[in-house]
Amino acid sequence: MPQPAAGTGKASKARTRVDRRRETTPQRLRDAARVVFERDGFHNARLSDISAEAKVGSGTLYNYYRSKHDLLHELMKNVSADLTGIASDQVSAQQDPVHRIEEVNRLYLEAFRHNAHILQAVYQARDEDERLKAQWDEVADHFQSRVTRAIAGWQKAGVAYGDLDPRHTAHALTLMVERVVMAWSYEGVEYDAETLLDTLNKIWIRSLGLTGDAKLHAGAAARPIAE
Repeated sequence: MPQPAAGTGKASKARTRVDRRRETTPQRLRDAARVVFERDGFHNARLSDISAEAKVGSGTLYNYYRSKHDLLHELMKNVSADLTGIASDQVSAQQDPVHRIEEVNRLYLEAFRHNAHILQAVYQARDEDERLKAQWDEVADHFQSRVTRAIAGWQKAGVAYGDLDPRHTAHALTLMVERVVMAWSYEGVEYDAETLLDTLNKIWIRSLGLTGDAKLHAGAAARPIAE
């Protein structure tokens, strides 16, 4: 039986180690970037700090990412998926609009708070990079379009005020939540979490004219806020 050439086994193992490092390096850089962005914000973060946090050389970082914007763009992909992933399988099958609002607002606040400092960095840098602006707008559009459809469905079912424009109302309510949570998350405004959530829910419910016993009739159920 032919024998492998001398040193072939060692070379193969060395290549395997190098390949594994190449596979894990981008993730290490993204993890390090998250640490630095959360600690320093976008403008104060430095690529040298990120490479140091990842324990790689600056040249290695530049092999994968050319700028802070590139790294933040990659991080925002996961944050966007986290926020827009508030899906129907996370929300109770209860068709009551009030309970849907309460559950979706709770999940949104939890997801936003978990990613608050990355979202802050994106907010700081979005005017400098069209990709970041598009990612921010994509998250906003996701919720605004779904709330618009939900309000229209609830109006059709006769459980929400019929004289509200669905789109304008959806934008007002979602932007209110976004702005309040931004102030809470990284502008130093102190809120009690449960009181804030309860207050936001009451504003939504009362603004729409919903009641705790509002039920959607069979065949007239609107699509949920989160899909």
